[in-house]
Amino acid sequence: MRKIMQFVEANLHADIRLKDLADVANLSPFHFSRAFRKSTGEPPHRFVRGCRLEKAKQLLIESDASLAEISLICNFSSQSSFTRAFTRAFGAPPGTFRKDGKKPPR
Repeated sequence: MRKIMQFVEANLHADIRLKDLADVANLSPFHFSRAFRKSTGEPPHRFVRGCRLEKAKQLLIESDASLAEISLICNFSSQSSFTRAFTRAFGAPPGTFRKDGKKPPR
């Protein structure tokens, strides 16, 4: 699991496919997906999205990068999809989160 987390963290800027994760774990995609879900309680794609959102939250706090730049850094397809995902996950849009300078309610 540590290898998977390190791989995801190092590749948040790129597309991360199920096959990529399975290769890191030396399993078939099918077996990896089942084992991952059993271990974490969530599917791999949701875990990766959560990591991307946590990275975005960190960038909102620690950098002056624009929302568009952050959405690209975290490999969201667009700023609007990033805003939608962030709001759904944290209860506040990223611009509000940055402006308020505090963590949104979870």
